[in-house]
Amino acid sequence: MGTYGRLDVAVNNAGTEVPVAIADSDSADFATVFAANLEGVRACMKHEIRAMRASGGGAIVNMSSVTSDLTAVPLNGLYAATKGGVDALTKTAAIEVAKEGISINALAFLAADVDNGMFQRFLASTGLPQEQVLSAIPIGRLLSAAELCAAVRYLSSDEARFAVGTTLILDGGFTAM
Repeated sequence: MGTYGRLDVAVNNAGTEVPVAIADSDSADFATVFAANLEGVRACMKHEIRAMRASGGGAIVNMSSVTSDLTAVPLNGLYAATKGGVDALTKTAAIEVAKEGISINALAFLAADVDNGMFQRFLASTGLPQEQVLSAIPIGRLLSAAELCAAVRYLSSDEARFAVGTTLILDGGFTAM
């Protein structure tokens, strides 16, 4: 804020995973995923909301996942639990600030064709070939970085101001099946 004087848009895009079965997980596994995926988003929103209040409004977009509560993926329970928490924080914070000109929403996506390594680690941990995963997505491909950015732009725009605490799903039809 020091350089530009205000915060208009914030994207909370934290995410990490520990691919482990619930029965084999421990507190350290959960703490690792919780700190990045949920506590990180909460701490960012706390300061983003304060900054946006000071300047008269803005938009916050939190990155979630379709595995939060729409689907289940083996070895993904800790990640899914924290992303479900992101959805809950998004909804609650959105209604708390709705009348203040601050828009808060989330994006839940299945897998994006971005070079962050998470999708490749998922494939390695499950042993699934990429072709098999892609065949389960009706559109037959991963979400592109451009499509993900377009959704963020939309949720950050004035055209999306009536969206309050919503989670926009970008999954190529996966959860529609």
